[in-house]
Amino acid sequence: MRTAEITAPGRVEILDGPLPQGPLGGSDLRVRMLAVGICGTDQRLATGLRTPPELPWRLGHEGIGEVAEVGSGTHGFAVGDRVALEPNITCGRCEYCRLGMTSACTSRLSAGVLTQPGFLAEVIDHPIDFCHRLPPEMALERAVCAEPLAVAASAIRRTGLDGTETVLVLGAGAQGLLSIFTLVAQGYRPWVSEPNDKRRALAVELGARVFTPGQCPAPDVVIDAAGVPEALGAVVDHLAPFAAITLVGEDHHHLGASSFNIAQKQLRIKGSFIYEHPRDMAEAVDLLVEMPTEKIMGPALALDDVPAVFAGKMPQEGENPQPGVTPRPEVKQWVDMRLRTDNAHAMH
Repeated sequence: MRTAEITAPGRVEILDGPLPQGPLGGSDLRVRMLAVGICGTDQRLATGLRTPPELPWRLGHEGIGEVAEVGSGTHGFAVGDRVALEPNITCGRCEYCRLGMTSACTSRLSAGVLTQPGFLAEVIDHPIDFCHRLPPEMALERAVCAEPLAVAASAIRRTGLDGTETVLVLGAGAQGLLSIFTLVAQGYRPWVSEPNDKRRALAVELGARVFTPGQCPAPDVVIDAAGVPEALGAVVDHLAPFAAITLVGEDHHHLGASSFNIAQKQLRIKGSFIYEHPRDMAEAVDLLVEMPTEKIMGPALALDDVPAVFAGKMPQEGENPQPGVTPRPEVKQWVDMRLRTDNAHAMH
């Protein structure tokens, strides 16, 4: 089968290898992959900004597939079911798992990022407890948002909103836009701060309002999905006293807001890391039934396009693409594993 793997720092290749071998584990599903989302973590691993656990390393942790085989001890799934794959596999036994805080599991496995090969393969085996059934009619470009939506929606859940707050979303990348989707579904009309004109316009189309510091109501809540220090620093003077800030976007630099401003305004800052199993992925799948997340998705890529995506060689918007190559999308990239380009091989 064909996979997308990091083979050297800064290099991604399409490799041929065997299908999963041996009998299927009793509590596993064998899944034929249909779609895989690409996110910033994949980019950092592929470009060498983050070191993969080993080389070669298979990418992809936002996966949608179709059940091809069911383990002998599994129940509730059938061949042909479509599933969203939860890449963070928690132990269920440690102190944090027993408390329902599985995001801090001391034995967490992480497909495509930390411990397990990722989902950019034609077929994978995955534990049944970390597979979530999808409605068969749900479009792939919507379904593939299940895992990143779980990240955004869990951050908003952890913030503890009561329905009355003025909410500001920093950044209109994929996480910011998914946060806006979630807030709008909860009855909010959030504000958004985003320097990119097209992404800002898309946020407005999805139900947000443009935040202008000093001219808009002081936000009570900030969802920081930007992951850059300048974002919070640009608005901190304009937040309400005691404002709650939830950090979703990650960056190794400082926050960009001085401790003086944080202390003077008595801001409450918390981080939100991934989500809790199984509730947040299950709730994200339910949200997707009514949430048109396909509006933030770029054109489908074929598996053979993946090396060019990570090498930065995909055409920019408005350029003529090379033959067989899809233009770079505006916000969220994804791979349709069913697509084949001229140099694709038949599946083993």
